[in-house]
Amino acid sequence: MSKKITLFLLFMALLQSSFAKEISHKVDNKSFKQGSSVYLTPSQKLSLKFDVKNAKTIRWYQIIPDTSKFYKNANHPWEKNPYKWIGFGKIEYQKVEIKSFRDKKELLLTQKILEENRPKNNYFYNSHLGSFWFEAEATLKSGKKVRSSGLKEMTYRGLSTKVLRVSYLKSYDYIGYLTSFFNVPGIFGSIPHQSKNYIGVDCADVLMATSAVMHKKKLKEYNVAMLVSQLKHQADFKMNNGIPNKKLRWNKDFKAGDFIAVKYYKNGRYAHIGMLYKDANNNGILDKKDIVLNAGPNALHPILLKKGAFDGWVSILKNRDVR
Repeated sequence: MSKKITLFLLFMALLQSSFAKEISHKVDNKSFKQGSSVYLTPSQKLSLKFDVKNAKTIRWYQIIPDTSKFYKNANHPWEKNPYKWIGFGKIEYQKVEIKSFRDKKELLLTQKILEENRPKNNYFYNSHLGSFWFEAEATLKSGKKVRSSGLKEMTYRGLSTKVLRVSYLKSYDYIGYLTSFFNVPGIFGSIPHQSKNYIGVDCADVLMATSAVMHKKKLKEYNVAMLVSQLKHQADFKMNNGIPNKKLRWNKDFKAGDFIAVKYYKNGRYAHIGMLYKDANNNGILDKKDIVLNAGPNALHPILLKKGAFDGWVSILKNRDVR
């Protein structure tokens, strides 16, 4: 056997000894199965399993993206050379051991665990809804390590799609699937691979990715202006301090789940878009106390209209996925 072949076989053996198994998951009373993603609601139970023979120790980790920071692939609109592609922004992650899971082959993931791992000074982390990533590593009695896909599989576009992603959604409809994008970093100029795979999203991209995930279809790459031109306008008006200049009624003029787009200058371009989420004060009228879900430049998050993010010339657009 040649020296090159011997070295190659040794390299492959070393690679397999340190990376050889994926985490299995089970929802409620269903059977365990493998796969890089799982969707469920908070009322459902999720079990994880890393069943490695002859394991001396097992460590479980949560991989948490830093959503408190701005990331960009292109220049922001307020920067010099706006919208110019500058290359893939590097997303920062932290790897946190879940000590209560130590040496367990099988475990039950709970909201309590996800809350205990809340990063400090990160307003955008949601422990109840959204996506969470996990890695497991076992040390065998021989000293070799077996691990699942994890932080070491980072690519230039962000975390590998092979890393186990657990996505909690509010409900199995469009609004619910959008909530599964909480905890995903905001990336200005995100590409379809990043958006659909929960690596990073922008304002229009997260809305389109939600539809693609929900219907298990290819992601259509639409920007804000394209959505405004393609979708039916439910209403067009001016908004100031979160107050429209015309009376608009929830469930009559528009519905929760419809989109809201804004251009900040009368003759400017539509620059931002979100999803109308909740009549927070239950008065049936669109006003400053109502809530929109939007991403960009931050991660997806709820915001009150009175915060001013949608002040300007506004259009409410019919969401085809909402009936």
